[in-house]
Amino acid sequence: MDHFYQESTFGENWFDYPNLYKKIVNLAKENSHFVEVGSWKGRSASYMAVEIINSGKNIKFDCVDTWSGTNDPNEKESTPEYRNEPTILNDTLFDLFLSNTNKVSHAINPVRKASTEAAALYENNSLDFVFIDACHTYDCVTADIKAWLPKIKEGGILAGHDIGYGPVTRAILENLENCEQDGSCWVYYKINNR
Repeated sequence: MDHFYQESTFGENWFDYPNLYKKIVNLAKENSHFVEVGSWKGRSASYMAVEIINSGKNIKFDCVDTWSGTNDPNEKESTPEYRNEPTILNDTLFDLFLSNTNKVSHAINPVRKASTEAAALYENNSLDFVFIDACHTYDCVTADIKAWLPKIKEGGILAGHDIGYGPVTRAILENLENCEQDGSCWVYYKINNR
């Protein structure tokens, strides 16, 4: 299947980590379970879904988002332009996500919940890969790491976007040891001795 994530309906192009997603799918074992936290309009989710489909592997892929913008007042202050995002104001962001990902809807399971609330739905040590790119405040990223890390299997990967952004970087440094950088992303391998 050809990629279509660059279509104009996806809006903002913050997705600068296709190589990481491709690598994760290549490394994945049969019957893996992935979660993307923060899916916005579906650009990165569509890319991941096409990679999963093209791999021929049975990989479950959940997309977690409220699709209603952030509730964190600090995030709203740092990104005021999204307070006036028409799809947020009209409560149509989820509809746009569904429309944008329609071609791969059979490979995506949307979970419309806040990150930490959604994490509670998963058993500990049950996920192979979780990618965090939701609220970017220190408190949010810290809460996301603490909520999702126990859900990762031994040998699995917890990763996220915007490692160069101050609050994100601080949360990573204070909560994860031996985190690696992959472009604009941080990557943590859950291994016993780390």
